[in-house]
Amino acid sequence: MSTEESFALVVAGDHVRTEYVALLGRLGLSAVAFATATQAAAQLNGVAPEVAILEVEDGGCGFLRELRDRYGPEMPAVLVSADRTTPADVVAGLLVGADDYAAESMDAEEFLARVRRLIERTRPARGATADLRRLSSLTPRERQVLALTTEGMSQKQVATEMGISIKTVGAHMQNLLGKLGVHSRMEAVALAARATATSEA
Repeated sequence: MSTEESFALVVAGDHVRTEYVALLGRLGLSAVAFATATQAAAQLNGVAPEVAILEVEDGGCGFLRELRDRYGPEMPAVLVSADRTTPADVVAGLLVGADDYAAESMDAEEFLARVRRLIERTRPARGATADLRRLSSLTPRERQVLALTTEGMSQKQVATEMGISIKTVGAHMQNLLGKLGVHSRMEAVALAARATATSEA
């Protein structure tokens, strides 16, 4: 799987998998669905899903730990189960890292409302984490160029401050724009400001 776009991850048995995919489609999410956690683990890459729906009976609890190790605590995850729905089961699911725990018999509208709320609540944190991850990919020189630009310096002033040519500053800027996934100095400065505000919060 090589998609860089938003997607939902579903790991569930044949009896409910297509139903979850259809429900997530109502939230505007394309779902990548697997019958087992083993299949899903072999296909995932570095892009975290918008939400993970994991059936307990198909290895969901163990796989959730793996997803947490891979993507961190910000990724929304819901454990679902047909049979294991006692209070003790729910507590166990929450303790392994689930954000929510739902019975497969739950009303579809209630399930959608829970998932929508979960995605909206965690999106800012996930965005901040992504910003910090992108910033960490910069070289020390690229970080210095960005920091001086954030202070309001022009390219010429940055070159003077760093003792390098304007052309070299421009090359660093182009490189860092690509790494940050933005198209202008202004967007890069905004991203850096967001990340700084998050780290100081």
